[in-house]
Order: sequence, then structure tokens, then C-alpha cells
Amino acid sequence: KAPPECNRAPDPRGLEYSVVSGVFGRVNEFDTNSPNNRRVYNGVDVSINMRLPRGASLNGGTSTGRVVAVTCDVENANNTRFCDQTQSAVPYQTLFKVSGTYPLPYGIRVSANYQSLPGTERSIIYAVTRALVPLMTQSSQNIRLNEPGSTYNDRVNQLDLNLTKSIRVNNVDIRPEIGLFNILNGSAVTAQVNTFGPTLGRVNTILAARLLRFGLTMRF
Repeated sequence: KAPPECNRAPDPRGLEYSVVSGVFGRVNEFDTNSPNNRRVYNGVDVSINMRLPRGASLNGGTSTGRVVAVTCDVENANNTRFCDQTQSAVPYQTLFKVSGTYPLPYGIRVSANYQSLPGTERSIIYAVTRALVPLMTQSSQNIRLNEPGSTYNDRVNQLDLNLTKSIRVNNVDIRPEIGLFNILNGSAVTAQVNTFGPTLGRVNTILAARLLRFGLTMRF
């Protein structure tokens, strides 16, 4: 129920506010996106899907592209360093994947999967703390040192192989399988320390080593 007219005060813009409810001001809570920040992807994708003789199949694809971002409209002015990636030489990167299956005699089916993925980008940062700048209002601030698109982790090349055989016993379908992952035993670095200091570049994660797996699937 609206309060009595004596409890409402006029507003110069032709609106009213309630003295009874204690609302003496208005807050604009309508959020808008930045008209300047943007992310643009440019690239080319190609894919194939083929059925081959004797029940074999082959599919795969490749993608070449890059993402360039502009994020200069930020609350913290310390985050404007390299905020306009159009000023940096961000390279195009290519990934490639292909997989296929082929039936062998005695109900054995072999399948293989190969992928070549570009390494993830590294952002080298320098951590500024109050020990360096005692008058800082926040406890720490990360400052990026390298330009976007300048430093990446290793490229990942991986080949996997799988063998399965279908065995029918009455109404039960038994499928033993043997899987061999990372046949090439690649050791690409996938993550490392990116903070400037004595441990910069220390390896945190590498591609998992060659792995042999045995499995069994039963359907009934």
C-alpha cells in the first residue's frame, strides 16, 4: 500500500521518493559492457570423415587460428600492461588430430589416435609486494613481463593404439582390450613456474609416460 501523499517529497526530475521508507537517494544498478574490450578469433578449420573398405574408417581435422583480445577497460590500472594484444605479434597456431579403425582377422579391431597440439601460452609475471613498495594499498600485484604470444610451453605430440576383440558366449558379449598410450613416449613440458625469481622455468608437469592398459568389457 502506498504511503500518504504527505509522506512523499517531490523530485526535480518529476519522480518521487518515500520519506517513510527512508529512501533518500537512488543507485543505478544497471551494468553495461565495455564498448572497447573485445576478443576476436580468426582461423580456418578443416575436418574429414571417411568410410573405407572392409569396415575401416578414418576421421580427423586441423585448425589454424589465433585469438586477439583488447581488455584495457579494467578497474585496476595496473592490469593495463599489454592489454591491447593487437600491438603484439600473436602467432597463428595449428592443431592436428586424426584417428581411425581397421578390422583384422579373428574379430580383432585395431584403432589408433594421433594428435599434435600447440603448447599453452606462458605469462611471465613479476610479483610486486609491500616489501618492495611499502605504500601499496593491496597486499600484492602481479605485473606481466613478456608480450602476449611470445612464450609457449612445448608442443604435445601423442600417438595412442588400442586393440579389441569381440567374443560372443551365449547372450554375453565379451570384449578384452589392450591400450597403449603415448607410444612415442614424448615428454613435452605442459606446465612450469611462470613467476620471475630463482624458480622461473622450473618444470611442474610433463606429458604422462608410455602406458600399457588391459581392460575387459562384458555386455549381457
